[in-house]
Amino acid sequence: MIKQKGRLRLWVMVGAIATMALLVLAACSSSPAADPQIVIQTVVVEVEKEVIQTVVVEKEVVVIQTVVVERIVTGVDAPPVPKGDIKLLGEKIPPVYGGTLRLSLTSDPGAKWDSCEFKQTQMTTHFVENFLLGDKRLGPAGTGETTFLPVLSLGTEKIAIGAMADRWDQPDSTTYRFHLRPGIRWQPKFPTDGRLVTVEELVAEFERIKDCRWPRHDFLDNVTAEDTDGDGINDSIVYNTNKPISFWGYEFAWGPYFLAAPPETIELGTDNWKNQSGTGPWMATGYVPGSTVEFEKNPDWYLTWTEKGTEFNLPFMDNLIYIVIPQEANRLAALRTGKIDELRGVRTIDRPAIEKSNPDLGSVLALEGSFNYFMPMNKPPFDDIRVRLAMNYAVDRQVYSDALFGGDTVLLAHPLNPEWPAHYEPLEDQPQSVQDYFVYDPAKAEALLDEAGLTRGSDGVRFEIELMVGNSSQLEIELAEISISFWDDIGVVVSLDLVDPPVRQSRLFEKQFDFFAGAVAGRPNALNDFRLGHQWNRANLSDPEYIAMWEDVLTATDSGEQARLIKAATSKWLELSPAVQVPAGFGGDYWQPWVQNHGGERALAFVDYSTHWAYVWLDRDLREERTGYKD
Repeated sequence: MIKQKGRLRLWVMVGAIATMALLVLAACSSSPAADPQIVIQTVVVEVEKEVIQTVVVEKEVVVIQTVVVERIVTGVDAPPVPKGDIKLLGEKIPPVYGGTLRLSLTSDPGAKWDSCEFKQTQMTTHFVENFLLGDKRLGPAGTGETTFLPVLSLGTEKIAIGAMADRWDQPDSTTYRFHLRPGIRWQPKFPTDGRLVTVEELVAEFERIKDCRWPRHDFLDNVTAEDTDGDGINDSIVYNTNKPISFWGYEFAWGPYFLAAPPETIELGTDNWKNQSGTGPWMATGYVPGSTVEFEKNPDWYLTWTEKGTEFNLPFMDNLIYIVIPQEANRLAALRTGKIDELRGVRTIDRPAIEKSNPDLGSVLALEGSFNYFMPMNKPPFDDIRVRLAMNYAVDRQVYSDALFGGDTVLLAHPLNPEWPAHYEPLEDQPQSVQDYFVYDPAKAEALLDEAGLTRGSDGVRFEIELMVGNSSQLEIELAEISISFWDDIGVVVSLDLVDPPVRQSRLFEKQFDFFAGAVAGRPNALNDFRLGHQWNRANLSDPEYIAMWEDVLTATDSGEQARLIKAATSKWLELSPAVQVPAGFGGDYWQPWVQNHGGERALAFVDYSTHWAYVWLDRDLREERTGYKD
């Protein structure tokens, strides 16, 4: 059986590291340092909460670090927390400024970075922001109350702090108000030159985003400015809705939509990195197509980090550089040799070798997205549920789990996954019809296709179809190749249409595909993508009963009722069989020992993969000692 795993594992390892070199700059040779002598003892005490104490003895200095891990999370607002063993080894060096963090990209991001068009949010979140942000102090590098591993949602304002807003409230059930942080400035670069941000220009920008993403925000009437202290100057931005918004944080506060760019950037155009500005921690300083993307710190950023009673301005590091490395093997080699400082999503088959060759890499094991094959329900052959069910019966999910994830997977990980225990129901709790089609039964698949009138021709083929797949992930391509072989067994010939990620997104929004492949992350509001007219409605789902059920979710503000409705809507969605999903595996994120104050956080807001780096500092002496690279 495929294991149903509802836990995340976090560990940091200390040991020896191989000689390393810089990828882009000229490499310098250096002898590796001698291995430190470390004795580790771990004491685990179980009470109502699991208390894990790690005792590290190094050079006669004893450091005890304690992490409290909640065993049970209840309530819809409870943030995801780690559920497994945690080991935190060693002691951080004191905070230090300066240095360059080197990261990798799997593909060229292209030149257009635009929140309104959802073009390269991974790039835009470096310099544009929303009103709230996950509180780094609550993560693994702080109190350990949450992981910040889910990349698509904070889930609750209880783990958030103010970003562009310093306070927020809800005057009534349809009004959401955010007070602009006093003195906040646009970045000190072209074209904004560090000038003050005004409420009026934010209102204009959010109205622009609302209109360009319509009907995504059909529940939003308008965005207005408000003077809350009576001094005659507008100080707050107000979202006026036509109904209560269950996921108001995702929609307005930390989500992917209302990210504020200055009017100068919009006027000059978002298709040139030089025009980009915002209020975020990183400023765009360079882009070489197919090669590198570079950022430098925003000296005017407003958040701070307190370490041992001393408050430090952020960011610590001077620069981030992303190196485009399309081949998975090359990314792994770059990590092994110290040419990059962090790598996310290392596969099961690659992790043992990495951990053997580089035992002192920090590491976190996180549940990855579920890889789904979405079948457009509005056109043949997938407008017939018998065909959609047949495509499901035809695949043996155990093969994916064993071949690509070492058997360590979650069988049902979308629309919800175990990271959200208040909402998640495993496969055995789903309707019997859903449980049935997760069982490999090619004979049943053949019978359903016969019933649907899709009989085999003289060549044994029932129908042919093209599957659109992104070309930037070797894992996704391998998953698709396994699936194609299964479908071929039942007379369905599927060919791969490999496209660049920006092309796939554009064709998704324009619904220019017959069969769509992609990884999706389970989360409480994942089914919001499948509303009528939604750009991300990959299956073109329009079932009236499901739509009505999800509309009830969107206005449920009581946490218990919301969780109940989400579970019901999830089961209905699964009964419709809009997708074939394969088990979700675990990805290993690794970082070099000189990367300090990092606990494996992936995102402090929706798809915000960059802000957490503002809290990280580098042990540049260690890096130079190990690799010969000095910056």
